[in-house]
Amino acid sequence: MVSLGDVFLGAGAFPGWTPAGEVELFDRENIYDLVDGQAEAFFAYGFEQVAVRRYESAEGAVLDVEVWQLATPADAYGLFTVSVAGEPAAIGNDGDADPGRRLAFWQDRYYVCIRARQELPDADLWGFAEAISAALPAGGERPALVDRLPSDGLVERSVIFFHQEISIQSQLWLGGENLLGLGPGTDGLLARYQVGGAVAQLLLVQYPDAEAASAGLAALEGAHIGSLVAADVRDNLLGAVFGEVDEAAAGRLLTSAISSR
Repeated sequence: MVSLGDVFLGAGAFPGWTPAGEVELFDRENIYDLVDGQAEAFFAYGFEQVAVRRYESAEGAVLDVEVWQLATPADAYGLFTVSVAGEPAAIGNDGDADPGRRLAFWQDRYYVCIRARQELPDADLWGFAEAISAALPAGGERPALVDRLPSDGLVERSVIFFHQEISIQSQLWLGGENLLGLGPGTDGLLARYQVGGAVAQLLLVQYPDAEAASAGLAALEGAHIGSLVAADVRDNLLGAVFGEVDEAAAGRLLTSAISSR
């Protein structure tokens, strides 16, 4: 098992950059000191600990490096998906870049984010990212549920993997009362699709058993959510389509996603 403090290299490891202080470690007890008011968003992905270190260049530029350790590779993938905000980057299992400003990736059960306080040459960000990637365990598979997403019409980089409602509330509002009975034992996906000339949202939730999935469907249909177009279950899998889309097209998308494979 890797020690998070060991993935940070010391003075001289990155030419032109010097550590500004020691590695700071935050766990479930003191994470609030780092992300006050946002800790629950990380707990939803099995947060265990995060290591943070700041670096400064001779010219006064500042880089902040965070290495998040989650419970499983699926959790690391989920935290990555909910944080995607830039361009694809070929680092780790999946990377995300805002050139000159930010570079993030997930690998094994770790999520890494490198942020610059001011615009920098991409080579500096990549130097840090590649060194940290090499120090972390390799591997980590995407959750099997991702394979259920139909490829036709899927909006690139729109997929969010989640366990709890808090992770998708900014994209799909379900009332904030855990309508679907989500928790650590549920796996979910939310993805956008181009359906004709409209955009639909496909929601998939895999429950521990069929009874829980049926209860989730009943609660969803009873909530009278205006954007809901179609919903159904197959065994322990709940699927639903939201948006201003044709009911027949929504039904086809839903059937494709939840049919046996």
